[in-house]
Amino acid sequence: MKNIGPLKTRSIGWGRIGLGYIAAVFFGMMGTWASLEIADAITYGRPPLFALYPGRILRIAKLSVQTLPAAMLIAAPFTLLATACLIKLRLRRWWHFSLAGAASPLAGILCVQLLTLGRFFHHDVTPLAFGLMPTGILAAWIYWLIGFYRQEAILK
Repeated sequence: MKNIGPLKTRSIGWGRIGLGYIAAVFFGMMGTWASLEIADAITYGRPPLFALYPGRILRIAKLSVQTLPAAMLIAAPFTLLATACLIKLRLRRWWHFSLAGAASPLAGILCVQLLTLGRFFHHDVTPLAFGLMPTGILAAWIYWLIGFYRQEAILK
């Protein structure tokens, strides 16, 4: 294996972490939309709209790409805090990140509430946060897979 130098290796690692973050936020946005569509379908006793109108998936993906920078800013505080804590505590396994991802919807809703001084949600959002936990877990797993999997393999 060719040694490419510590600075180059470190920048590749940061690039993987950044790419993992972008992929996780995008997946989280799409997963949130799918979760809300499924909950709506169960409430109204019909199939989800993305099953009835498959073209909606492309429109939602386009909207997600357009709003990705704002979503990344909203998700950044908790993600940075959780990642720093996990790395500092030497917790680098996939399930460590998945547990942090499970807390992500509640932390995200809390951040939005604080930023909007409580005007964004007008009802109890705890069931919403619990309903979005699987999306948070999968998004965190994607973040770990792209950004940290190789580092964990090196540590073994």
